[in-house]
Amino acid sequence: MEDPLTLALNLMGTFAFGLSGGILAVRKKMDLFGVLVLSVATGLGGGIMRDIILGHTPPATLSDWRYLAVAGLAGLLVFVWYSRVVQHGRFINAFDAVGLSIFTVTGTTIAINAGLSPAPAALLGMLTGVGGGVLRDILGAEVPLIFRSEVYAVASMLGAIIIIVASQTELSGIPAEIIAAIATFSLRMVSVRRGWRIPIAMPKPDPTC
Repeated sequence: MEDPLTLALNLMGTFAFGLSGGILAVRKKMDLFGVLVLSVATGLGGGIMRDIILGHTPPATLSDWRYLAVAGLAGLLVFVWYSRVVQHGRFINAFDAVGLSIFTVTGTTIAINAGLSPAPAALLGMLTGVGGGVLRDILGAEVPLIFRSEVYAVASMLGAIIIIVASQTELSGIPAEIIAAIATFSLRMVSVRRGWRIPIAMPKPDPTC
């Protein structure tokens, strides 16, 4: 059973990701069912992946009705009050960055508490952070952000590494989690604002062709 702080953070992340999923669904002109499906998939996706990998079945996001309710509420709010929820394109990135940072922190912490060593815990934390966004983009017929040379998975990995390093010292706990979440959120939003991109491979033309 999740402790109250982890539960609260996960619900916040679920709501934030749910908003981002709902916003994309409305932009794609989906009906109410489509908006709710995309919101729920985005809000619950990362947590489900994490729990299945750790062998925690059924996943907490499916066994606790509050997760589904929060994700559904986010989608409903976007469907009914889209113009009030989002007025500028940058908001979908902001909501997504909030979900990314929270789920990265909670995912890495849960992985450490489950007994994983540092490297696997960091990878699972990153998967928890990016999982919902990947599902959102796939269901919304978009190329996932992690494949678009954006500073997305890298931002998640930064937060996971901070948690891992803190767990090896006396700095672990709420202060480290706050620092990791802020670092992840800040790197993601600054990269969006400044247009930072991860270098991509540029293969040379084959002279035999």
